[in-house]
Amino acid sequence: MNTVGKHRWTVPEDTLTLVRELARLMPDRQIARLLNRAGKPTGRGNGWTQARICSFRSHHGIAVHRASEWAERGEITLEAAAQIMDVSVMRALRMARLGIIKGRQVCYGAPWAFKTADIAAYRTRNAPQRPLTAGPAQQRFDFQ
Repeated sequence: MNTVGKHRWTVPEDTLTLVRELARLMPDRQIARLLNRAGKPTGRGNGWTQARICSFRSHHGIAVHRASEWAERGEITLEAAAQIMDVSVMRALRMARLGIIKGRQVCYGAPWAFKTADIAAYRTRNAPQRPLTAGPAQQRFDFQ
């Protein structure tokens, strides 16, 4: 028996919460790609499309993604964080996975989100070391 107000064509609750979180991070087309890669079917067992995500969001009252929402929340992408820290994107990803910098990834394959304040704090803590100046007592080695 189904519970009151439910029918047999329902999407699991974890998919609903996942779409709520992903709608804050990416547009509908990318959400559909991510859910299909993750193997999360629709209520009827179909694959996700941009139109199905749009309809699902509308039915459940989930706001549409806005490009400026990241900046309003004070978050940046992995690429922007790597650029601020002056490291490669792969190194920033490894640092996030190891917990050196605090980042958030809703699920595997979703974009990483970093607070700008956390990245700025890391940057000030680990300022790049300047090369040492030559000491007057240091001998010079000349190559031939």
